[in-house]
Amino acid sequence: MSYAILVPCYNAEQYIDGFLKNLVIQTLQFDEVIFYDDASIDDTVKLLKGKGFNVISGEVNKGPGYARNQLAAACKSEWMHFHDIDDELDLDYLAKTSAVTKSDPSVDVVLCNVDWHDAVSRKVLLSWTYSNEEINKNSIAYTIAHPIGGINGLYRKSKFIQTGGFNTEIRIWEDADLHVKLAANNAVFRVIEEVLSRSLRYNDSASSNQAQGWLTRLNLLNAYSKSFTGIVEQAEIGRQANVTASNLILMGETDAATKALELSEACGVIVPDNNSRVWQILKNIMPASARIPLRIFQLRMAFKK
Repeated sequence: MSYAILVPCYNAEQYIDGFLKNLVIQTLQFDEVIFYDDASIDDTVKLLKGKGFNVISGEVNKGPGYARNQLAAACKSEWMHFHDIDDELDLDYLAKTSAVTKSDPSVDVVLCNVDWHDAVSRKVLLSWTYSNEEINKNSIAYTIAHPIGGINGLYRKSKFIQTGGFNTEIRIWEDADLHVKLAANNAVFRVIEEVLSRSLRYNDSASSNQAQGWLTRLNLLNAYSKSFTGIVEQAEIGRQANVTASNLILMGETDAATKALELSEACGVIVPDNNSRVWQILKNIMPASARIPLRIFQLRMAFKK
């Protein structure tokens, strides 16, 4: 078996040395290393090529999803790991994930837990943890409910190609959406319940645009509601629509939050997804046309929006 690490980058010259130091000390080395430069205006391409690396150069910035798709098309290996040049891998990442691919030929995706660190303070901001048992009960519902990042996984190339790869129309949530698509294409998942990858968060990153992120999330949930009509999947979409509504209110997006709650109702999850005694009574006596505005008002008061 062969394994590739595929690295999209944009104006990344300041991260190259750190990334390569992290790469060279891996206990098991990748067979293939390819970079995609997304139309940088600094010396990223010059520096990487000067060190002898294979660099695909994009002429127009098209975002991480497009970059990863191009990397996947260029790679020759059977297995692929996407990694951002400003993030880090545990020293045993490939040793542990490749062991799964060798021991279980049915597996298509090997996932791990990821810690998100503030790039300056190194403080852990988020810990994304996953359950091997739960993802294998209903992988579509699980991947909708538990967003999975682009640096979480080791992917069988043939299965990735079968899904159509990343959605290049979006630049936020495209990695989480990929895993829903993989689940929909019957990918077999295995989770190593350890932190083997670390993401560094910067204030100027695309993912820091929280309003656009949650609007994109709402659009994806609407699409999922049409594609996945099973009872379990619809219920999970409805629950996630409630979460999305709360975050949209926090971002000042009242109209979109209303649409999210309407989606929840359409999926059979009565608004709000809340078991308080008062709301249980109100759910029995008030129609959705009254409950949704009341819930929006409650959220706006809670967030002072």
